[in-house]
Formats: sequence, structure tokens, C-alpha cells
Amino acid sequence: MSYPAHGVLIDVTAEKVVLHRSLLSRSLGAPATAEIALDTIDDLRAHEPTATGFGSLSLGSAGSIAFAPHQDPHSVARAIKAAQQGDAPAEAAAPSSSEESSVGNPGLDFVAVDVETANDNWGSICQIGAVRYRDGGETASQSWLCTPPPGLEHFAEINISIHGITAADVEGAMPFATAAAELFDFIGSDVIVAHNVQFDSSALRSGLLAAGADVPTVPLACSLALSRDASRQGVISVANHKLPTVVKHLGGASFTHHDATEDARAAGTIITGLAQRFGHTGSITDLFTTREFSLGRLESSAILPVLRAHTAPTSGDDLGAGTDFRDSTRSAGTNKKPASSGRAPWQAVATPDTIPDPNLDADPQGALYGQHVTLTGDFEPYDKGLLWQGIAKRGGQVGKNVTKKTTLLVVGEWAKKTSKEKRAEELQEKGQDITMWSGAQLFSELELDAEPPF
Repeated sequence: MSYPAHGVLIDVTAEKVVLHRSLLSRSLGAPATAEIALDTIDDLRAHEPTATGFGSLSLGSAGSIAFAPHQDPHSVARAIKAAQQGDAPAEAAAPSSSEESSVGNPGLDFVAVDVETANDNWGSICQIGAVRYRDGGETASQSWLCTPPPGLEHFAEINISIHGITAADVEGAMPFATAAAELFDFIGSDVIVAHNVQFDSSALRSGLLAAGADVPTVPLACSLALSRDASRQGVISVANHKLPTVVKHLGGASFTHHDATEDARAAGTIITGLAQRFGHTGSITDLFTTREFSLGRLESSAILPVLRAHTAPTSGDDLGAGTDFRDSTRSAGTNKKPASSGRAPWQAVATPDTIPDPNLDADPQGALYGQHVTLTGDFEPYDKGLLWQGIAKRGGQVGKNVTKKTTLLVVGEWAKKTSKEKRAEELQEKGQDITMWSGAQLFSELELDAEPPF
């Protein structure tokens, strides 16, 4: 008889305990099997998993085995004790294909997607990659080279230097709208996963609008958001959350970064790897909701971001004024220029009209509770309407300008020091206590997951 544990099936024989690792574990670099001699197991202690947390079976000096919720370490402990007393088969049976699939991740179905763009307009998509996952394993993949939507065909040198795709490479390729239609046929009813899905979904939406094509409504999940959550929970420890860094930490195979299909596969590797680390079994929706996220959504009116459930908007209308996530530059930390849509920089940072009221029932220990907060600069890809809502939900009072009430100024990217920043410095010199945050600090506090897509 084989016993399920976290990522393994366990067989107990007269001489040893044999661990048959799951397909997912093997894809992350673990050997297919491992053996533990019975005579090295000197102290059996079973710890029952909870409904949401891991249990374990301690084997004394021989180590331990993790058990996910609803798995039974006590039954394995009993089998080992029986084997040590001479009551066990001589050899372990190899697990059947059905048994092997049971230690994969049944129900973890999604399509991982990545796009590459020709220039600083996010809609200028020139390559799409997609990888389909069923029960936590890859089942199909597809790649598309395409000509960017009309008016967005220019290939910028900086983009070429990132992904290596040139105008000559897409000469004669299918139009973006055709590739996108094939992509959404490939996706079907699945959830889209990407690493910083805000970028990839915004790019798809912008490209479809530029091409005059319909924008479908598709749920979104983000491997970047999940990896940052894993770091906060101490499940992983990484120097940063960029795609290659997290994949390497999880033991995934090396890949060609900025090839759309390989990047999509890498995002899928992160989702499956972290599902295993969290001890999750089931759907991708459940994976995110148990981590207290709401899935995002691609729709014609806006992109609803992947957010913590208590801060997530439920429709495009909830995002506030001006929350059409804009098709802007892919370069991070550069001086802001007019986007290729023709909008001037000030339009990117225009303030909404309505200030939300602070949530007085928010956590009074939160960093934003009771603060008088003003934003200045650019907070791409999030607009101020969304950020204001997040601040207000955490008990902060939003102000449009820096005044004698201001206690916190959040400074986004901009080509030079803004007038609000200068005013805050003047008030600081006069003794006013004003804290300065970067945009990244605010994103972290609001549990948003903005990161440059390259």
C-alpha cells in the first residue's frame, strides 16, 4: 500500500521507506525516488496537519516527511512500526500512473502567458507565448510572432536589445489581432497567469483596442504577487522577485529570458512550485483565495488588478477616475516622456476628482492609519484613483496638495523634483514632521505588485 504525503507517495518495506516523488517535485529538480533505511529511523513522531497548515512525520536522525492538510502521518508511522517488527512486504511496488497523478496537483489548471513589445507603447505586441497546465503539469504550449497593431509597428532599439526581435523578424507574420484571437482560443475558459500580470494583460487589452478588436473578459492570476506573498510568509527567501531569480530558487530549469513562451513557462513553474510549497491542492482560484487574494480580470473597460481580497475592486467602475491603465513606457526609472498615444506626461499623473473617505475601522496599527497622505509623480502602472482607494481603506486621509496637515508624501518617478516635493521640504525645514516614501514603499504597503516587466 502507498501512502500520500506532501509531493510524494510512500511505500514501507521490510528494510526501507521508499519515497516516490511527484511529477511536480521532479520538474523542480528532485530525484524520482529516495530511500530511508528502517534501521536509521530511531524516533517516530507524527504531527497532524491542520486544515490550513502542514503536519510532519519525524523520523529522528533520519529526517522528516511533510504532510499537507487532510493527509495522515499517523498511518505511515503505524506502517513503519509494523515493518520494524517484521510485518511488511519485501519490496515496494512502483506507483501506478493514477497514483502518480494523485501526488501532482489535481485541479491546478491555468494558462501561463507572456508578451514582448516592439516599443514603449505596451500595446505594440510582437510576440506572444502561452503554456497550458493541467493538474499542475504542462500539457501544451504555443508561440506567436506577429506584427504589432496598426500605428504601433515601430521597433525601438531598447526593446530589440531586450528580446532580440526586429521588424524583419515579423515581416510577413500574422497581424496581432489574429494572433490574439488564436491565443484566446488556446486559453478557453482558463485563468491567465503571468509574472506581473498587470503588464501582460494591459498590453493585450491595449493591443486589442488599437487593432479595433473585441476585448474578452478573462480572470487573471499573478505569479509575482504569489512569490511576494511567499516571501512575506517566509516560505521562500530570494534577493528579488524577478522571474529568473524566483525560478532558480524553486529549482526550475534555466530558460531564455524574454522569449515569450519560455517566460510564460517560467511563470507556470513559479505557480506550481509555490503551490507545492504552500501545500495547496486544488484550483488556481482556491490557491489565490486561500492566500487572501482576489483574482484580477481583463475586460474591455479596464484591468482589475490582482489584489488582497479586502482591497480589490469588483468592477472597472470601482477603480475611480482615470483608471484606464495606460499604454506607456516599459523602461523603469527613466525620465518620463509623452507616451506614443500622444498624451503628455502631466496626463499620466492627473489627480482624480473625488477623494475617498478614510476607513475608520481599519487597523489602527497600520502604517497609513491616521496619516495625511499626498502623492506626487508617476506610479505606473497604477493610477492615483486606485492608490487613493488603497490608502483610504487603510485609514489614511488623502490630500491633493501638500499642506500643514500633510504627514506623508509619496514620491513617484518623475524627470525632476516636483513642486509638491519642494513644498514638503520647505515645511520640513520649518519643523513639520513629513515622512517621504517612494512609490515602491506604497506599493508594498498596499500589497500591490508592480515590477518592471523586464
